[in-house]
Amino acid sequence: MVILAHRGYSAKFFENTLTAFKKAFEFGADGVELDLRSTRDNQIVVVHDDNLERFCGINVKISDLNLRELREYNREGEKIPSFEEVLSIIPPGKILNVELKERTPAESALQAVRKLFSPQNTIVSSFDHDLISFLIKHYPDFKFGFLVGEELRNDPIGLIHSLLEEKPYSIHLPVQLVDYPQYFESICTAIKSKKVDIYIYTVNDPDKCVRFVNMVDGIITDEVEKFVTL
Repeated sequence: MVILAHRGYSAKFFENTLTAFKKAFEFGADGVELDLRSTRDNQIVVVHDDNLERFCGINVKISDLNLRELREYNREGEKIPSFEEVLSIIPPGKILNVELKERTPAESALQAVRKLFSPQNTIVSSFDHDLISFLIKHYPDFKFGFLVGEELRNDPIGLIHSLLEEKPYSIHLPVQLVDYPQYFESICTAIKSKKVDIYIYTVNDPDKCVRFVNMVDGIITDEVEKFVTL
């Protein structure tokens, strides 16, 4: 089972920083999951939130700053990294899961991966299903995954079947779904019948992991050491 570090080793180091990513690999993660947004000058940066409030206590939007201005902010010396900076520290053979938080950086991010890393070692995912469907059609050398969450409340089985029609590489399911076995098992069976990979996010309880370890291909976790040991 593949272990991806959620925003790096975020249980011990602030998320989506170069330190968090380096430590994830140091402690044995198979890869990292990260989030992409664009600055005002269309530079791709690695950050989850659309503003700096949680990062450094300043309520300023990422999209209102150019990269140079963004560099002026830090959290205990850590700056929000550019995507290229993160790509430069990923060891060969490791896995990169890019979550697109918005549409703007999508195609530029794919070009950066082609230039600096490896499309075949990269999974590009998003909750924006229309965006992923578009990218699947236009970038056949990449692996794309559908992130699903709240929308599962309406028609979980129907949603999964409709996403499978798009022929993704993977579908990423919330760990909360495991508590509804009547849906979880049916969904996993449907996904695997199409030879599509299953990733579960965000898994931090090893006891819960035991309940589905043989049904999925990978997990996304904050707790890198716990799951590497497991």
